[in-house]
Amino acid sequence: MLALRAKLVRDEGWTFIEATLAVVIMSIMVLGLTIVLLAFREHLDRSWAVRAMDQYGNDVVENLAHDLRNAVDVVVRPGPGNTNNIDIKFLNPYSHDRFEWSYWKADMRNGCITVNNRPLQPFFPPRNMKRGESYAIEQFTLSGYGEKTPNSWEHDDKFRRSKKFNEAALDIRFKIRYYRNAIYTNERNWSYGREYYNRVYMRNKNLIVKKGITE
Repeated sequence: MLALRAKLVRDEGWTFIEATLAVVIMSIMVLGLTIVLLAFREHLDRSWAVRAMDQYGNDVVENLAHDLRNAVDVVVRPGPGNTNNIDIKFLNPYSHDRFEWSYWKADMRNGCITVNNRPLQPFFPPRNMKRGESYAIEQFTLSGYGEKTPNSWEHDDKFRRSKKFNEAALDIRFKIRYYRNAIYTNERNWSYGREYYNRVYMRNKNLIVKKGITE
């Protein structure tokens, strides 16, 4: 009986070693969970930034292609870096003898495209970017068919085409990169870039435009 009572007394409560071991195990579990959650949040932030970049890149090339399809002429001038200033001439829909212009260019400082000195999309770059995040335009060019192409067949095919076709067939190339620079010493710089491309034929360039109709 005395031996059983002494055993029950010894079994009551935790020893110091058991308590220390439990604290260490719990700390490791909490640290591991924190690392997993931070990595998951980093993945979500990067994915959201890339999706925003994709949406913007597609909007740029599609809107520019739409303007070029309806234009009667275009003037391409050198811009900052690997970019062009693109001046697009339209027929005024309300006045048969007047033309209007749309001026496209890259704002390298803010990492966006402007049309008539206004951002194409007012919500890009996003307003809620964190410290260390930024977007940079690496290319915004408009070139003739077969001029700036990785396809050697298209480059050779250009010389088989008529001058009118080559002047009206244009290639849009837009490259943008997302940067996520390290803030703390245990982090790494990360960036992701992508090119957006479209080809457009200026259907009104080789037509005789007079009084709002094509003859």
